[in-house]
Amino acid sequence: MTSTPYDVAIVGAGPAGATCAWYLAKQDVRVLLLDKAKFPRDKFCGDAVIPRAQRHLERMGVLQQMIEAGECLFTTSGGFVSPSGIECLSDSTENPKGTPLSVKRIIMDERIVRAAQLAGADLVEEAAVDKVRFDDRSGTWTAEAGSRRFTARTLVLADGAHSKLARSLGIVQGSPSAICSRSFIEGGTHAFETDGICYMERALLPGYAAIFRHPNDELNFCTYIIPGGKAVPSDLKAMHHDLLDKNAVLRRHLGSGYEIEPMKGAWLRLGGVPKSYADHLLIIGDAAGHIDPLTGEGIQFAMEGAEKAAETLIEAFRVGRFDEQFLSAYQDKWHKEFGHKFGLAEKASQLMARYPELVDSMAKVANERDDEFFFAWADIMMGEAPWSAFLRPKLAIPMAAAAIRELWAQRFSPLRRRIAASGA
Repeated sequence: MTSTPYDVAIVGAGPAGATCAWYLAKQDVRVLLLDKAKFPRDKFCGDAVIPRAQRHLERMGVLQQMIEAGECLFTTSGGFVSPSGIECLSDSTENPKGTPLSVKRIIMDERIVRAAQLAGADLVEEAAVDKVRFDDRSGTWTAEAGSRRFTARTLVLADGAHSKLARSLGIVQGSPSAICSRSFIEGGTHAFETDGICYMERALLPGYAAIFRHPNDELNFCTYIIPGGKAVPSDLKAMHHDLLDKNAVLRRHLGSGYEIEPMKGAWLRLGGVPKSYADHLLIIGDAAGHIDPLTGEGIQFAMEGAEKAAETLIEAFRVGRFDEQFLSAYQDKWHKEFGHKFGLAEKASQLMARYPELVDSMAKVANERDDEFFFAWADIMMGEAPWSAFLRPKLAIPMAAAAIRELWAQRFSPLRRRIAASGA
């Protein structure tokens, strides 16, 4: 804490807050980073980091550090299992757009925080900010953490999915609507042979389960419950354990006798909030709902939104404007970068929940065609290609034909047989 106000105080030092601090500090902005925990600290997550996020990690030097230390594993083998049990697996080593990597959040988050410190940001750990207030006369925010006070000309809230502070200010409304679980499976106790697989269980759609391998052969087993299907957040524990006990493909992949830790869970705020700014204030990351409504993935959006927030604040300091109207440019920036995709992703998730046969058709088409088709589908799911890419003839025609076949085979043909039998 200093006697003069910081330029920016950021509450929350996860990937969003720490990335924003790094971008600001690199431009000589005096930035304070506050977090309630002491690093290293854990975060319950699927631990998958897609190429869009890797680019930020590379700029910060974090990606190279993790690779050299053997802390991450690129997911080059794997795929997904459709609701009817069709396995669609491939080797993505040659995918020109890159592959996800798996890394424990307890490792990655600390690496990002230390990068922000090295760039010049001041970090205060074990500072649980419980109140923020703005002084119109001085034009500064005060963040209160118990008896400690921190002042800054602008404030960035990266306080997580529940967004306690953003909600207390009346900017973010409501509670998060999605939830995920996580359990680590001890390395050497399982029979899992690939780097990562998503399990599109019918009862869980549009949510899913996934397994990602870590460098030490430890596995992250996670389950995502996303709005739009039959499963609701209170079903998380039951769905998590039912998949392990009853999903035949998953059981075969894991083998018997594996050792797994107790389940942990975390809330997710999906789809972007309608307003993520106010006078002298921006909201980023989970607090701003920067999580894909279809995949539950948010690390890359947290980092991209953090960069856009930093760009906006740097421009605000250049022109000396911190009013709500000027800072609204941040909302436009993140919406143009990735937020415009959320509406279509939400519709896609609802469509999958209503017609699981569509996922079966995707698996069949991908298995029937070359790796280029699989890579195209994977790029769309990773955010490397726009959702409109599904409309390209190379994807749309075979998928439409397969979807019609699956709908006929799984719904209409059995229905016709039942009708015929009832009239016999």
